[in-house]
Amino acid sequence: MTSDKIRVVCFGGGTGLPTLLSGIKANPFFEISAIVTMFDTGGSSGKLKDKFGILPPGDILKCILALSKNEQATREIFLKRITDINYPGHTGGNILLLGLEKVYGSLTTAINALGEILSASGKVYPVTLAKSTLCAEFSDGTTVKGETLIDVGIFEGKAVKKLFLNPSIKANPKALSAIKKADILIMGPGSFYTSLLPNFLPQGVKEAIKESEAKTIYVCNLLTEGYGMKNYKMDTFIKTVESYAGRKIDRVIANSHIPSKRLGEYAAERKYPVKISGKFPKNKIVAANLWTDSNLARHDQKKLSYLIDRVVFSLLNL
Repeated sequence: MTSDKIRVVCFGGGTGLPTLLSGIKANPFFEISAIVTMFDTGGSSGKLKDKFGILPPGDILKCILALSKNEQATREIFLKRITDINYPGHTGGNILLLGLEKVYGSLTTAINALGEILSASGKVYPVTLAKSTLCAEFSDGTTVKGETLIDVGIFEGKAVKKLFLNPSIKANPKALSAIKKADILIMGPGSFYTSLLPNFLPQGVKEAIKESEAKTIYVCNLLTEGYGMKNYKMDTFIKTVESYAGRKIDRVIANSHIPSKRLGEYAAERKYPVKISGKFPKNKIVAANLWTDSNLARHDQKKLSYLIDRVVFSLLNL
């Protein structure tokens, strides 16, 4: 550790990363950086990307809001959808980020400006500033392009053999700098193949992680996603993350309690609880009851942030 604060870098996207950020921002000893996937093809972000030729803003926006000083109020304002005929279904925050990018001519400057406006307790970095499409090769030999079609393939029962970007692109230099300076790297939670793993694909990310002296933490998902992941156990998730990140994971934060109330409904959606299985080195798995809402599969924010704090201080011997 080279400064008064612990430099914590988090990887992800979707709803998982904002949940993590919202909890850990309360720790005054953390200097937080979020590295966010930029390959969204669905919803408001996908439409703005297609119409205006910008990088998808949605995941970036959610992370800034999660780090903001008054998160509840800002979420209510910035995540409201505008129904104007020119911007049907877009959130106010996405439109604002689009406007700031057009004003400043730079997504990086726009993100920093919005972060300052909202008093964000950390930095948010797109994993890349270049445009590319997330692609997947499935085990049956078929290949699809785009986050949406990858999700559909997994849902239908196809197993992902390999993720790749087309074209191959370079990582955001500021994201690489954050990785190199980090004391702790946190990976997950979030959609496994379309929110977390894509962060390791731009050129330079895997190399920076390999060279970093930071300790690594993986926050495992509560549920699998689709028939293509039905048989995934915890060791499958860990091995896959380690393969894409290029590093062994030092600690895995896992859920130890599975409420039964809605398991049938989730099974109908082809989602199944991730169970702790496999042989792991001593102390690698840190398990706790993180699924406390029987009506919704999501990590308990307070419990997760407490566990993160405990694991970080243990890894750094503080």
